[in-house]
Amino acid sequence: MKRLLHYLPLHFVVLGILGIFFQFFTQFWILNPKETLFLLGFITVLVYVIKNRVLRTLITFLLFFFIGVSSVYINDYRNYDSFYDHHLKENSIVILQIHSILKPGNYYHKYEAKVLKVDDKKTIGTVLVNIKKDSTSIPLKVDSKLLLKPILKEVIPPLNPHQFNYKSYLAKQGIHHELFSENGQFLHLNSQRTTLLGLSAKFRNQIQESLHKYNFKKNELSVISALLLGQRQDISKELIKDYQRAGAVHILAVSGLHVGVILLILAFIFKPIERLKYGKFLKTIIIVLLLWMFAFIAGLSASVVRAVTMFTFLAIGMSFKRKNVVEFSFISSMFFLLLIKPMFLFDVGFQLSYSAVFGILWTQPKIYDIWKPRFKIFDFFWQLVTVSIAAQIGILPLSIYYFQQFPGLFLASNLVIIPFLGAILIGGVLVISLSLLNILPQFLADFYGMIISSMNTFISWVSHQEEFLFKEISVSFQLMLCWYVVIFLGIYFLLHKTSIKLIYFFISIALLQSVFLLE
Repeated sequence: MKRLLHYLPLHFVVLGILGIFFQFFTQFWILNPKETLFLLGFITVLVYVIKNRVLRTLITFLLFFFIGVSSVYINDYRNYDSFYDHHLKENSIVILQIHSILKPGNYYHKYEAKVLKVDDKKTIGTVLVNIKKDSTSIPLKVDSKLLLKPILKEVIPPLNPHQFNYKSYLAKQGIHHELFSENGQFLHLNSQRTTLLGLSAKFRNQIQESLHKYNFKKNELSVISALLLGQRQDISKELIKDYQRAGAVHILAVSGLHVGVILLILAFIFKPIERLKYGKFLKTIIIVLLLWMFAFIAGLSASVVRAVTMFTFLAIGMSFKRKNVVEFSFISSMFFLLLIKPMFLFDVGFQLSYSAVFGILWTQPKIYDIWKPRFKIFDFFWQLVTVSIAAQIGILPLSIYYFQQFPGLFLASNLVIIPFLGAILIGGVLVISLSLLNILPQFLADFYGMIISSMNTFISWVSHQEEFLFKEISVSFQLMLCWYVVIFLGIYFLLHKTSIKLIYFFISIALLQSVFLLE
């Protein structure tokens, strides 16, 4: 941990995060992109010119703070002349291209679409598209182009106190307007170019069509699509609720857990390559390519790209076999992601993923040291227990803040499912490959479907143990931060039992109580 605290990219990440927060909430930066790049270049030159160590360190920190600020500004399309809203008139004709398919509502199919043109002007920006459902409506596909005269509306803010703020959520995705339309109110245009996302969607559709031939039940097929294709649109609300209440909803989202399991499997499969000359380098290249192939199949969604990026850094780091490589890869991947997509910082999935990984890296080894099992089978399950507990320590305040509940049986669901997740993923890849080739035996499809159904049944049973589900726990943002301070300083005291650490821990408890009483 001490080495990690002295790892420079960690300092850069912290300063960058402060810059992202400051710019997003104040919008104080008003220089155009060219002027921004010039200022950053000037500060960079100062870093190399100034010889005083303290002053150079301060300027370096200032540089990364402004990198965070400028990354938010540069990624905000509203700051560009080509932003669609600058050119919209009362009867403007707009060309949209479907970028992403969202979970449909009760009355509308929902999509994210890029605004390619407003009248004759090429534009940038993304809007939320709602197409009314009817008996003749056919869901649009990724890359579909539409021509229409839209009435763009600002997203409606929450009408009740403490209601989920969908407007704020979309704003953090770079979406500020939505439109409502029906069949017959827009024209389909022929799309000559196919984007990478479009190719990915076509391939997933082909996989899903091939799986439909083998009589999977609706819940089985929806879970297979979520586990292996990153598509959760078809999962019923009841099933998602069961996974949430059981503390296992992360299994349904292609995330760090899945990519980590795949990385371990690939590292095991390709281990013999290490015996060749430059074998480690070749093995790393193969693993990274296969991880990004999986990301392509899973739709290149934000959560998938984040997870694959993190484990790409880890795979590269593992090839060097240096001490603390996992920690350094973790920090480096966060720095890289926030540099490219600063709005990831406000994504719940990003926050939970990195909080869970931080909890595992920091606390799991110490929890594991409490007991050293003699038998391998006990050691395997003890490692799973300690990893689950460490991850929960990392995400507990955040998950209560966002979801107002805590699943007391998270250990039970994770201990039963995670040991078999690798087999489930390998089995799923085999089933999909054979179904695409039309050589999947029906008995194998039935067996795999039975495994998925058994997992769903177990999760449903766990979720209905009401006495272990602690609900309606409400904490404010300030209180959530105070809880993190208490947890951090409490664990820090347990790791280094000194009087000064104990005093810091007691101060954090007093701070928590003060904020609670003030609220």
